[in-house]
Amino acid sequence: MRPILAIAVLLAGLSACGDLPAPLANKRDLTFASADGVALHATLYAPDKPAKNPPGLVLAHMVGSNRAAWEPFATRAQRAGYLCLAFDARGHGESIGQGGQRLSYRNFDTPDWLAIVNDMAAAHKALVENGADPANVAVVGASIGANLALQYAVAHRDVAATVMISPGLDYKGVETEQPLKDLGKRPVLLVTSRGDSYSAQSCATLKKAASGFCELREYAGSAHGTNLLDGAINAIDDVLLWLKPIIGPKS
Repeated sequence: MRPILAIAVLLAGLSACGDLPAPLANKRDLTFASADGVALHATLYAPDKPAKNPPGLVLAHMVGSNRAAWEPFATRAQRAGYLCLAFDARGHGESIGQGGQRLSYRNFDTPDWLAIVNDMAAAHKALVENGADPANVAVVGASIGANLALQYAVAHRDVAATVMISPGLDYKGVETEQPLKDLGKRPVLLVTSRGDSYSAQSCATLKKAASGFCELREYAGSAHGTNLLDGAINAIDDVLLWLKPIIGPKS
């Protein structure tokens, strides 16, 4: 057998056995605008098994990161039946244009960070327009994205659940303790690493402050945000299992 053909046969066999990762299917990039004119870039991950109006997840990243950080989580979630939209927040990744001006998170003050809730609103709208069940949408955020996800959920009662990965009581002026009280009875999942001291302490305070269903999951190590999800054993699956009885999928 020729060497190239032999390699092709071997790779095909390994892929069939599940030893090679499957290619990313049902994934496409989107562009849309926030209400205040920021050109936003996002990636939509559709469920592997087609479904009418699947549950949806809006994914908000960390400071200095971008939507690509969510790919391991989003690909696992799409296999579990979720429609996910990961977006570059203003001043990050490709979302750097607003009315002819260039945005950079390095120049942001607290009002600029809080303005990212406008980006979340646009992402939420795009998610529903692309088929997500409007009654079963959750927001998932990492680090400051967690704080912003909570701020967004408080203002939008159509958010069914909030997942906060490595939140803090105050990141760059975006606070969480009072907003968590204001959220009322809607469910919240707090996720942190025990060695991530500020986030772990913040989560303990937030758990006590919650007036509704609030669950805290702690993992070994000190990883933060999406790095926690990528590194902690079963962390992604734990989040998806927590979401399932709240927003689905039903099957």
